[in-house]
Parts: sequence; C-alpha cells; structure tokens
Amino acid sequence: MVYLIVRKYQYKDTTPDYRVAKWSNTIKEANQYLSALSLLENGEHTMFFIVPAQENPALILTEEVKKENGVSEEIVF
Repeated sequence: MVYLIVRKYQYKDTTPDYRVAKWSNTIKEANQYLSALSLLENGEHTMFFIVPAQENPALILTEEVKKENGVSEEIVF
C-alpha cells in the first residue's frame, strides 16, 4: 500500500493549504518521514499527517473544481 505524508499549512483563519510532502510504500517508512518532517518544519501553523492512498486512484473533476480552475471542456486521455 502507498502512504502519503500530507503537509497542512494554515495561518490563523486563512484557508488551509494541503500538499503531498512525501510518499512511501510502508507504514514504517511513512512514520520515519513524518517524524523527520515534523522536526524540520516545527512551526505552529504547519502540521503533517499520514494518509493511505488508494491503489488505483482516479482523478475526477467535479463541476465545482472545473469552474474554479476555468476548465471549459472535457479532456479525454
């Protein structure tokens, strides 16, 4: 299984920003990354957490995301 180490940054009442900081194939390795990243970025506005990723993730754009990002037509791969 793949594990994502997600970085969340939120300053006061602003909208939180989520980014994938690292990924790993084992929970042990994910915990090591989590510990290291937490020590390196020890700020009160930043936190890290582990999220198990789906094996076959699919990107599905909702109408809300399409409008927000200016996507006007469907892209076929």
